[in-house]
Amino acid sequence: MTPPMRILQVSEAFTGGVFASVTGLSNGLAERGHEMHLAYARRPETPGDIRALVHPSIRLYELELVRPIRPMTDWRGYLAIRHLLRTIRPDVLHLHSSKAGVLGRIAARSAGIAARTFYSPRGLAFLQEDHSPGTRLMYERIEWAMARLGGTIVACSQSELDLVRARIRPARAALVENAVNVNLVPPRQDRLDGRLRVGTVGRVTYSKNPPLYARLARHAASRGAEFVWIGGGEAPETQRLVEAGVRVTGWLPRAAVLAELAQLDVYLHPSLWEGMPIALIEAQVCGLPSVARDAVGNRDIIAHGETGYIGRNFDDLSLHLDRLLDDPALRTRLGARAREIGLARFNLPRVVDEYETLYTAA
Repeated sequence: MTPPMRILQVSEAFTGGVFASVTGLSNGLAERGHEMHLAYARRPETPGDIRALVHPSIRLYELELVRPIRPMTDWRGYLAIRHLLRTIRPDVLHLHSSKAGVLGRIAARSAGIAARTFYSPRGLAFLQEDHSPGTRLMYERIEWAMARLGGTIVACSQSELDLVRARIRPARAALVENAVNVNLVPPRQDRLDGRLRVGTVGRVTYSKNPPLYARLARHAASRGAEFVWIGGGEAPETQRLVEAGVRVTGWLPRAAVLAELAQLDVYLHPSLWEGMPIALIEAQVCGLPSVARDAVGNRDIIAHGETGYIGRNFDDLSLHLDRLLDDPALRTRLGARAREIGLARFNLPRVVDEYETLYTAA
């Protein structure tokens, strides 16, 4: 049995898949008797009932951290993390997302606990295609420099780990694939209306590729399929989806999101970049055949031709989507296999086991 540890988790991007991953890990560690401290920054889409979603023993701290580079705000964020380190004196510091990774590793170095620091990018910043090449190069150089401060970079997918080793070249890197609490994900349910439904889950934003989703929705309209985007986000991109006939639900409570997911026939995930998307994992566990763009993280989840399909562009994705919409037996077969693999591979206790091992070895 692993001896109890005092663990501080810090996350700036406390929404969506990162929120699910960090709270799931923290809850699992707290249930095993570890002293858990969770520091986070709030975004507009961060759930309002955080206290109700985490283990009662977890101590929460709200920080002033922002995604963009803002020197004064970042300085205050660094001081706040350093204060937490000096107050809590954790055995392990685990940082999630790029901003927490930068400020936290500097604070850990100054506090003398760099060797016991772990950083999970959860989507490498230099993959963000909505930034200029110069900005992306700057992000890559920052990641490279921060890796020299020590600690371990933990990738959440094999393709993310490959990029970390090739372009950041840290002294220590590890892989712990994302997972979910499979007990909370309902299996796919047949509906009475008999209409095919295609959907995705996530924030309506550039990285999730709403233009391609809208184009695929228009393409499949002749087949009578309903398209839904489970989530909310940026107004111009939302309007683009609505004009293509997509139903955008807006932000929903967690249980309602999973209920909507279980009403789908096909899961469509055309994102431009990822770490290892929780929504796509949940679709697999739910028992949905999936069609996803060939991107970091996506390609690590779907077994092409076995649980869904991976495509590089509109032509590929539309071909795979048409195949699934036209063949009920294929949807059933791929969906059943997706659920079988998903339940075995993406169960949360495996993640807790692997992180306990990493933390203990530090």
